[in-house]
Amino acid sequence: MSSLRVMDSDPGKARRTAEAVQRALEASPEVIVSNVSVLPNRRDGGARVVMEVLLLEASASAGADEHDVVVERVDTPPPRRARRGLPR
Repeated sequence: MSSLRVMDSDPGKARRTAEAVQRALEASPEVIVSNVSVLPNRRDGGARVVMEVLLLEASASAGADEHDVVVERVDTPPPRRARRGLPR
């Protein structure tokens, strides 16, 4: 079983976000969501919401293709690349 974690420095925002994610996952016939826990965030007093997600096995007629999911955020700057130093 896989785990998802939603964290935010604002506990209310973390809970609302996790509830939206949970509703979206529960609407999918491909997964089961269980063991949703709200934990205090040790870093900044916010909250961590952890949920376990079980992927249901695909039926033989649906095929057994696996897909990777990549989420790109537009609110964070791209990672910094290392630059070569100046010659001596």
